Amino acid sequence: MSVGGRYRGLDFYLKWSLGNWAEEITYKFCREEVAPKLGVHIYRYGYSAGRIPKSLVEFKEIQRERSRLEFGKRPNFLLFSQQFAQRHDEELSRLMRKPDSEVEDLVRGAVLAIEVEQSMWSVKRATTSLSFTVKEEDVQPLKAWVHRFEVPIVVFQVFVDELHASPLEEILNKGKLDYDPTIKKKVYFLEVSPQTRLADIKNVGFYAKVEFDEKGRLVPFVMLEGGTFTNMNTDAIRKLAEFFKK
Repeated sequence: MSVGGRYRGLDFYLKWSLGNWAEEITYKFCREEVAPKLGVHIYRYGYSAGRIPKSLVEFKEIQRERSRLEFGKRPNFLLFSQQFAQRHDEELSRLMRKPDSEVEDLVRGAVLAIEVEQSMWSVKRATTSLSFTVKEEDVQPLKAWVHRFEVPIVVFQVFVDELHASPLEEILNKGKLDYDPTIKKKVYFLEVSPQTRLADIKNVGFYAKVEFDEKGRLVPFVMLEGGTFTNMNTDAIRKLAEFFKK
C-alpha cells in the first residue's frame, strides 16, 4: 500500500514511474534550454527520487524514503537566478530533503516554481484537442504555497511528444473544471496551443515490463525512458521570464 493508503502498490508504481519520467524530462529541459537562455538554475523541491524505479522492489524503497521526506504539497522544482544559486548552491541542492521551516528564506529567493503534469497522449497523433490538467484537489495546497512564499507557479505539461507550459493562474482562470473519468477526479482543463509549446520531444524509449500484482497475477505494462528535444519554441521559452518573481 502506498503512502496514505490511496493506491495499491503496483498501480501506484505505474503512476509514479510515468510521473517521474515527466519530471526528469522537465528537469533535463530546464537544465539544457531554460537555464542558459534565461540565466537561472533549477533545483528539486517536491519529493522526487531523481530516478525511475526499475522494479516494484526498488519502488518500495523509494516510497520508504518518500514517507520520511515528503513535507506536504510542493511544486516539483524551483528556479533561482544564477547569482543566488552560486551563493547558495550547496543548501539549494538539499531543498528536497528539508522541511520549509528550515529553508523558508531560501525558497522565498526563487524566481519561479514549476509544477509538472504528465499525459500519455501524443499531441501530434491526437484526433482531439489536448489540455493542461491540474487536479482540483491540488489547487488549494498550491495556492496556499504561493501565498506563503510569494513565488509564482508555472505548470509544465509533458506529453509523449511535446512539452508545454502555462502559468497556474491562467489554467485556473481560463480553464474548465470538469470530471475526469480516467482518474475519477475533478480536473481543470486548459487547451494547449502552438504558443504554449516549448519543444518537441523525440527519442523516447518504450519498453515492456511485467510484475505480479497484490493478488499474484502477472501484469504486463509499458514504461517510458529517455527523450531529447527538437524544434524549440524560443519565444515560449523566453516568455517564461515574464512570470518570474520581480
